Amino acid sequence: MWMPVRAWVTVVGACALVGGLSGCGDDAPSGPVPGAAEAAERWADGGVDSYAFALTSSCGERLLIGSYRVTVTDGDVTAVEGLDEVGRRIAGEGHDLTSEVPTVAALLDRVVAADASTVPEATFDDAGVPTAVTFDPSPGIDDEECYTVADVEPAA
Repeated sequence: MWMPVRAWVTVVGACALVGGLSGCGDDAPSGPVPGAAEAAERWADGGVDSYAFALTSSCGERLLIGSYRVTVTDGDVTAVEGLDEVGRRIAGEGHDLTSEVPTVAALLDRVVAADASTVPEATFDDAGVPTAVTFDPSPGIDDEECYTVADVEPAA
């Protein structure tokens, strides 16, 4: 059962305080993230190396927060444009976001390499695009990374 990250952190914190209670000693599921390998295969089979997409990045304490339009050319991020107030501000501050913003393939690679216990949310569309992904390497610490991907448009 999926629950929002904050609720999950609250449950984990409560379990840490009273670990002897039934159910609180259980660890989050481990192993591969369900559906990740299949999604990565679908994306790779599509052969799309140049495309644009909308990325919303939230959670955690880090530079890459906000909504962006991302252009990928031959597998590399080549342009990043802020779409919301936060994204426009960060992009306008002169940060090289092309090295910060993940491609669809890079997000998929991270999800495939991650253990399910550190990815509380991962959903994929029919093309293999990770439509929503949350990475939470250390529950209870503000190190989460939350991404949504939408409007993937292959380059003509």
